[in-house]
Amino acid sequence: MAEKKSAFDTPWFNGQSKDFFNMLNVTKNYNVVLTAETEDFDEETAQQWRDEGFRTVYVPLLNGGDQYITRVHREGDAFGASEYYGIVAYGDAANLILQAHTRPNTPKLAAIVAYYPSTIPSSKTQYPAGVSVLVHLAGKEVGMLHQPEVLGIQGKVKSVKKPVTPGAGYGEGLRMSYKAYTYAGIEPGFAERDLEEFDALAEDLAFGRSLELVRKALRWETPVEQTRDALVDQTASGATEKAMKAVRPFGHVLYGPTLTGGVGTKDLSRFYTSFFQPLPPTFRARLLSRTIGTDGSRIVDELYITFTHSQPIPWILPGIPATNKKVEVVMVSIVKFVGGRLESEHVYWDQASVLVQVGLLNAEMVPQAFKKKGVEELPIWGVESARGVKKGGGENVNVLIEEWDGK
Repeated sequence: MAEKKSAFDTPWFNGQSKDFFNMLNVTKNYNVVLTAETEDFDEETAQQWRDEGFRTVYVPLLNGGDQYITRVHREGDAFGASEYYGIVAYGDAANLILQAHTRPNTPKLAAIVAYYPSTIPSSKTQYPAGVSVLVHLAGKEVGMLHQPEVLGIQGKVKSVKKPVTPGAGYGEGLRMSYKAYTYAGIEPGFAERDLEEFDALAEDLAFGRSLELVRKALRWETPVEQTRDALVDQTASGATEKAMKAVRPFGHVLYGPTLTGGVGTKDLSRFYTSFFQPLPPTFRARLLSRTIGTDGSRIVDELYITFTHSQPIPWILPGIPATNKKVEVVMVSIVKFVGGRLESEHVYWDQASVLVQVGLLNAEMVPQAFKKKGVEELPIWGVESARGVKKGGGENVNVLIEEWDGK
């Protein structure tokens, strides 16, 4: 594709910082241009962006070339005179979108998200300050564009095949001048629900990252913390009908250790009315830490829970009558919202510790087969577990590791 110099490709324009452009990227609506090879795009994927509050338009690749880029810009500009937008491109369309915007050529473009392109710009490519870029790589290899230079003379741009190796840590981020992530063992097409290669876990992770980038580029802050706390108050006070209005039709809440909760508003309404409420009068929850997801849709709460087991609590101790024992336990709640409504909540805690505290389990209950192997106690704690986490340490840390004292 021949590179045309844009009216925005000037020393002054190129010299501005990202902070300057973020100040300008103020839009009344939040807009995304979706683009891929096919004439018709996966409707579920498009709806996913609309559910988050974005206006969307689709542009097919067709014959590609400069005319394709012009069509993409035309649709982006059609959102409105003062409207900024992001481009979310898939496959071969992502190749051209990445290559066409390494230099300033449209002032309204704020973000580019490229899903599994087969060719990407050099890892040292610097995109214009006003454009945030994110690339999701999949498959075994990718072509990386390289332009050799000899004695100051630039040669022809070449594509060099590079293996797609796992990035750093759990997140698999790559060290490049623009954001890029790998998805080990996942094939191109993983983010489109109408393709065989679709992978729900990889898609959810990639979409969260995409949502973060586009929202930040468009300066869109969501009231996710206030939404979360309002829902907590409603479910705790018994205002179930009001709480269900803030839950998506197929939203779910699951308490992992006991596999209790509900899927869908009908089940959740029954669960909160008949099995979650009433809580014991001594039930207290103290927030130890809160992490708000960068995509503006997720919250992780670390909670210090205390109560006296003075009545049955089906979601913590199903089938167990009241023991009148005091319980202290740390719970972790991971909540996801879509368009300001609950999509999911997953809650985890140390159930062994709870069982120890109510007298249903103790460290000496070692199966005979393991006693023969020299096991004297189960590696569990009671209240010490929660208190250690609350304090951030304590005398019991590593006590269960016999070799620790011999360090």
